[in-house]
Amino acid sequence: MNITHPGLTLDICTEAGSRTRFHQNDEQLIAKTLRQLVTARLFNQAMLTLGSAHSVSAIPANSIDMIRAHTASPPPLPLPGGWLAAVEVNDNSLLNVAALREAAEAEGRNVVLAEIHTFGDWMIRLKLETIAPATIQEERQLWNHLLQLPAIPFHLQDGGIGAINPAKIVRVTVTPPIEAIGETALPVDLMQCLRP
Repeated sequence: MNITHPGLTLDICTEAGSRTRFHQNDEQLIAKTLRQLVTARLFNQAMLTLGSAHSVSAIPANSIDMIRAHTASPPPLPLPGGWLAAVEVNDNSLLNVAALREAAEAEGRNVVLAEIHTFGDWMIRLKLETIAPATIQEERQLWNHLLQLPAIPFHLQDGGIGAINPAKIVRVTVTPPIEAIGETALPVDLMQCLRP
């Protein structure tokens, strides 16, 4: 289901678990805001400052886990090298991982579902499409680079864009497992670990 958002609704999700919401309806200001949200230095500044004719709000950038910008006309995302797409998905996508992966491999792409958890107890599932790595070393490099990015950009499922602050990630679970990483990981059965 595609939901269109009149104007722009900006959600700032923090490490304290709070969400602050801002709205903008002016098309020129929406375009300016969206351009600023896709910069690599989004989380590297001291304060994220949001202003209007009525007030100015400043949020320490290092306290932000994730930003979600709901809009009907999102800009193109500057994706990291080797990435083809990053899109928010729902739980139903987990059921279709094999089909997604098979279709992607036929086109020379690689698809994984990444469940990302942050300090503020925010969780998001992303379908990440990348070029198909030629070697295990390339695959390992591609995924090790994930947590070294200045921001993890993605498209919202219902229209818009978002960015995750990698410094605020507490866990990433990738399905299906990435062979190059799985070979060096601690061998555990996660379902058994969760049982009392």
